[in-house]
Amino acid sequence: MKLLYTIIFILITFISYGQNQEFSELDEEQSFGRWDLGLNFGLYLPSNYHAKFYDGSSDNVNNIDYVFGNKYWYQDIFNAVNAADTVLVAELPTNMRYRPSFQIGVYFRRTFDNYFGFSMQFDYSKLIATDKYTVQVDPDYIATEPDIRIYDIWGIEERINIDLLFSRYFELKNPMYMPFFEAGINLTSTKVKEHKIRIEDLEYSLVDVYLNGSYVPGMAQNEYEIYQGGIGFGFTAAAGIKLRFNNQISVDPGLRIYFQNVKLENYDLMKPAFAFFIRLGLADFFGDYE
Repeated sequence: MKLLYTIIFILITFISYGQNQEFSELDEEQSFGRWDLGLNFGLYLPSNYHAKFYDGSSDNVNNIDYVFGNKYWYQDIFNAVNAADTVLVAELPTNMRYRPSFQIGVYFRRTFDNYFGFSMQFDYSKLIATDKYTVQVDPDYIATEPDIRIYDIWGIEERINIDLLFSRYFELKNPMYMPFFEAGINLTSTKVKEHKIRIEDLEYSLVDVYLNGSYVPGMAQNEYEIYQGGIGFGFTAAAGIKLRFNNQISVDPGLRIYFQNVKLENYDLMKPAFAFFIRLGLADFFGDYE
């Protein structure tokens, strides 16, 4: 809700700024050949290939065996599910997926009189990958067969897309509408914030904060801050249309395609991702360039 209020406030600010300007007919010469500032809002659809980093398999750096292999945690789990004999992981996630994520950012653009330009933009997203895993429990009841129970597994990461772009606008008869295309280099900064499983009312992190040590209750142990992620490299392209309300204010909806490398261990191949975006632009924000 706070985020919605923030967006509404920004929209009102942009509109008020435009209304306070001396309005005249749209003039391309006054709208290009200068520096612009703007805000990006969008829906980010990352590749689910990278979400497999969070599926808890034994091949991953964070895995479910880390929790179930600890005798103290295992005993807590055993008691929580009222088991009589064994508690086993039956099936790991097979459809680990990111939820579509809200994207917000800022851009700076220099557009020349020939409608060519370049820009730099920074877009932030908080991503959540989720799925289910199953546990086979031999319950603490007489003459009862083992049963399968379903629990949550998830990962949370922060991702910043940094784009260095060249752009081209196309003039139409109606100056209010200007289609555009842009393409360039993408840098992706990724940081894993959380990777956990839930079983009954218990939660466990799959990140080994003891650096290959073993958790022992009541013992003083060092916990380390583990950094997982890094900087990836890729490419991006986008197309959209610039809607010009006057010589200062524009709203630019569009579709962006990424082909990006995300630095998650064992899952750093380049894969496609998408974003639907709306830009709010202020032309000549820094004053005349000349």
